[in-house]
Amino acid sequence: MFSLLDMINGSLGYFNLSVKIKNRIYVGLAFFGDLYLIYVTFMLLKNQSWLRGFLYFLAVVGVTYYLYLNAVYYFLGKTSRFDFLSPWLSKLTGTTRETPEEKERQRLEKLAALQKQAMGASNGLFTGEDVIQAEVEIDSREQENLRKVVDHLVAEGVLLADYNGLDADGIITQYQETGQPVNALNVGQQPPYFELVYDPLGHRLEIYMGLNQMEKRPVGHIKRVGLTDVHTAHDQFDLYLASLYVTGGPRKIPGRRGSTILTDGDFGLVAQVAYRDRQGQTDSSTTTGAPTQPLGARERARRRH
Repeated sequence: MFSLLDMINGSLGYFNLSVKIKNRIYVGLAFFGDLYLIYVTFMLLKNQSWLRGFLYFLAVVGVTYYLYLNAVYYFLGKTSRFDFLSPWLSKLTGTTRETPEEKERQRLEKLAALQKQAMGASNGLFTGEDVIQAEVEIDSREQENLRKVVDHLVAEGVLLADYNGLDADGIITQYQETGQPVNALNVGQQPPYFELVYDPLGHRLEIYMGLNQMEKRPVGHIKRVGLTDVHTAHDQFDLYLASLYVTGGPRKIPGRRGSTILTDGDFGLVAQVAYRDRQGQTDSSTTTGAPTQPLGARERARRRH
């Protein structure tokens, strides 16, 4: 009987199941194992093997108790009020067994702190019609700078990198839903300082980012503003970096036996650019009667065609 249960337990490692589902299966297997122990105990007592029967009876009580605790925890998502041993064991080993409610509370607290931080790390407020998505390119030198800046911001606690508060079970579940690796960097985070600077030597708009202006580094450059080439957009409009988000980097994917595998990847940048007509062009267009078409309207016209 126990050999059969051990064989089933070992075969589960070949399937990519979430931790919660595997634990539920283990509880089911333990239930059948407990029934077998009850049967053996009954037969021993029936045959008047009192000592062995009593020892098996104690084993049945212990296994049944832990089976009950795990069934409540993994099927109902809470701890039992009859769980007297876990607090004592946690105190003895110096570890804590967080309940699902506690994990959710901590996740919500981190999310609230992240949203507060993101609101504070802003380059001001821009109206929606004056902001457009930009395409960012990152060369090898900028990627190296970006990695150094992100590592510094994570070390300072400015950027959170805890997989959005997900544990291994949550990472596996999200991967199964989206098919995408789960990045270590939490989503929706903006660095505390970023700006757009024109490089006359390289003839490109560089994105600088850092903990502050004194520690900024070039981490990328704008290739397109909407569907417009950056050189054309820069000639006709004043461009400002309205928002900047960091993506990519280290990430996790599901492994075997409910574990996760850490992989590495390049960081990316998601940028939005605010724009306005250059003052000189506005004045000349007034005298010639040929006003400059707003960039946003031009992009919408291109999409219609």
